[in-house]
Amino acid sequence: MPRAALSQLDVDRFREELCAVATRRFAEHGYAGVTLRALAAELGCSAMTPYRYFENKQAIFDAVRTASFARFADAQEQAARSTPDPLARLHALGRAYVRFALDEPHAYRIMFELGPSPDERAGQAHGDEARAWQVMRTTVGDAVAAGDLEGDSNTLAHLFWCCVHGLVALHLADKLRLGRSLEDLVEPMLDRALTPHPHHSKEPIR
Repeated sequence: MPRAALSQLDVDRFREELCAVATRRFAEHGYAGVTLRALAAELGCSAMTPYRYFENKQAIFDAVRTASFARFADAQEQAARSTPDPLARLHALGRAYVRFALDEPHAYRIMFELGPSPDERAGQAHGDEARAWQVMRTTVGDAVAAGDLEGDSNTLAHLFWCCVHGLVALHLADKLRLGRSLEDLVEPMLDRALTPHPHHSKEPIR
């Protein structure tokens, strides 16, 4: 008897379950420790079933990253709508950034710890990743235009991103053990990152 065709809802539901299990197992075992056979065993299906939905393991994690960046971009856009003032908006973006990483630490690690897919390596960020970046880049540009910040807006946006991501990465790696926690540092970091600084001489990195 031929196997009944799956509805699109069934396909989408299984893909979501497979990605959720892969995300959790990534947190527990790392990328190398995730296999399609192990995913199938946990989902109670045959070892070949995942291949009906994804070409390989990389395709699964590409899907996880894509969906995670979509949620992240949504969170950034929602935070940006909270206030018209550029500096207040950047504070809101920073807090939303940290909140997303705390709410979805496994997805966040996959977003930033795994290398890009071959298609992504061929060009710049696109899709939802680019959408999330554009919110931050535009807001920094607005702050520069308003006279709240001084400098090249693209460079300042990168520096702001580095500050927030660096704090989050240290927290997720459980490295903030020297007397200050993430909660202690978020607001001082945002205040410091968004304070105009005098220009310094450009010394090359050796």
